[in-house]
Amino acid sequence: MKIVEYTLGLPPYRRGGLPRYSTDLSLELSKKDEVLLMYPGSINPFSKKIKITTKKTTYPFRVLELKNGLPVSLGLGIDANNIDKFIAKRNIDEFKHFIDREKPDVVHFHTLMGAPIEMLDYLHRERIKIVFTTHDFYGLCPKMLSKNPISELTNSVCTDDCMVCKNGPSYTKLLVMQTHLYEHFKESKLIKKVRKSRKTQLNDKADSERLTIEQAQLGLKLREYYLKMYRLIDDFHFNSSVAQDYIMQYLPNIKGKVVPITHSGLTDNRNRKYETHDKLVVGYVGPYDHKKGFYRLAKIAESMPDVTFRFYGDVVDSLVFQKSNVENYGIVSSASLQQAYRDMDVLVVPSLWHETFGFVVLEALLQGTPCIVSDTVGAKDLIPLEARCQNDEEIISRIKKLKGTEKLATIRSCVRDLNLNYKLTQHVRNIKSLFYEN
Repeated sequence: MKIVEYTLGLPPYRRGGLPRYSTDLSLELSKKDEVLLMYPGSINPFSKKIKITTKKTTYPFRVLELKNGLPVSLGLGIDANNIDKFIAKRNIDEFKHFIDREKPDVVHFHTLMGAPIEMLDYLHRERIKIVFTTHDFYGLCPKMLSKNPISELTNSVCTDDCMVCKNGPSYTKLLVMQTHLYEHFKESKLIKKVRKSRKTQLNDKADSERLTIEQAQLGLKLREYYLKMYRLIDDFHFNSSVAQDYIMQYLPNIKGKVVPITHSGLTDNRNRKYETHDKLVVGYVGPYDHKKGFYRLAKIAESMPDVTFRFYGDVVDSLVFQKSNVENYGIVSSASLQQAYRDMDVLVVPSLWHETFGFVVLEALLQGTPCIVSDTVGAKDLIPLEARCQNDEEIISRIKKLKGTEKLATIRSCVRDLNLNYKLTQHVRNIKSLFYEN
């Protein structure tokens, strides 16, 4: 088969589960199939013509940069003064020539960011199968389910699931973030320092702004634009039941199947020897922000001084790190994170948004570490009902129940008995048979 995988970019330029999964999927597929990985790249603000260039890499598949696509917000929100830039028409003649020349069997989108609707419309008209993996809910706004969306859209406040209501970076900044120069210097000390400062400011900022009726009307067009894109998709790969339920609120007639995702860096170490701690050690892995439940767990940590809380995954500072029972490790390598899972007695994933699927739960379980998750976390599909929580009180209660070596040993035994389908080779076979070949 010939398969086009459309993704945000390649690691390490793009971080997170989406680029890791799409890259690992492409690597495994390329062992037997021809794979072309495409990502949204630089934008010339004076051109509306899509360009496709081949990048030189060491990957066994072709890597293509889609130039002059739409802006990529990376979930940071959309500047209300530049909504029109996200729905601007594009000349896709070069994309048409690319499709006509390559004749792919399927185009698999892992995000809609950067892709103009004209691309999906052309694929649909040419009857080339379009598959979409639900890594996030970009473009889907709860205000569209309201009886009066225009009135709702005059306020920038929305739910944690929405990635478009928040007033995001300026258009100019987004263009800079898409340049090759930024890609080259992203990991420099200066840029890291600026990102740390900016991210801390964003977390502290109250996100509440009033928009004009004209801006709200344009915002409605933006959301209708994305709904039209979603309706052009032939088959949805829901990576969790949470993602399926959430998206089908907006699109009840779509076709899809639930298949949890995985990645290539996983091994089953559930039979390892476990260390004991004087105090129960609770771990958190992820961004230090509201939607991921960081502040929720930080508050819980303050109320449980007899439990050690360890935080991993971000550069943001927080007052909770000054507490004697709280330890901050920041961003760590994949290898260090595997050791971190072993060093904690339980991983807590307290997300407030409907998290589609997070690798941290699967990674922790494979190290034999029990997990407690909020009921909005997609990875709850992997664990027993009693480990799922609806509020802070239930999270605290579950943590307290793990105190004591005998109780922990019993829970770890249950983790060893879980059927975890983590092997990438089998997963890719399932994706091909369920979504590409069907």
